[in-house]
Amino acid sequence: MANEGAAAKENDATTPIKAEKKSATARKEIPGNLPYLTAPGTLKNVLTKIIELAKPDKFNYDFLENVVKMKGGGPRSCIPILKKMGFLNSDNTTTDLYARFRTQGGRSAAAYEGLRRAFPEIFKRSDYAYSLDENKIKDIIVEITGLQPGNQITRAIRGTFDAIRSFIEPGFNHESASEHETQTDTDSGSTESEIRVRGGATRLGLSYNINIIVPETSDVRILNAIFRAVKENLL
Repeated sequence: MANEGAAAKENDATTPIKAEKKSATARKEIPGNLPYLTAPGTLKNVLTKIIELAKPDKFNYDFLENVVKMKGGGPRSCIPILKKMGFLNSDNTTTDLYARFRTQGGRSAAAYEGLRRAFPEIFKRSDYAYSLDENKIKDIIVEITGLQPGNQITRAIRGTFDAIRSFIEPGFNHESASEHETQTDTDSGSTESEIRVRGGATRLGLSYNINIIVPETSDVRILNAIFRAVKENLL
């Protein structure tokens, strides 16, 4: 009995130490500040619901539980990631990027932008990180974090990355998407100007209507001087 009592005391003494070590491990910061969910499929489900459901005034816990019908800590953990992606503001209101993601034509570009904002350290290694195979993404994550390839957090980071990029259509090119968004066309009546960006080439065209008031004179030399000045300075 005495030995059992001593063993019990020993266990009681070591329990706080173990708990403290476990807490310290939980608080460990991952180099690169790469976001992750232990169940990345939850994020993919939330993003799918964003497409299907009407845009809320605020994307908060109440909306998640009562409209999206997803409860628990997993779905709630998606909100900080959506903010990191630029889909939500700090007050949980939705952004223009959130609205673009809901459209068929803008979804790939919005998913790419959200992925780039959520994982900037990965995109520092490659501008085309969204198109790399899983092994290359894993290598980049290992390089940034210093974790082992088979580490649970390494897998969770890669899974979270994949959950977002699954909404980027095959063949998507971020350079073409950027050029399309910066295209502008303007028309200002008698004075026309247009700037168009096509395939990386920029063309600038300008046309003006100029009215010249010629003084009443019969002196040809004066008239010649006026038109010569116009030709040299304006045409």
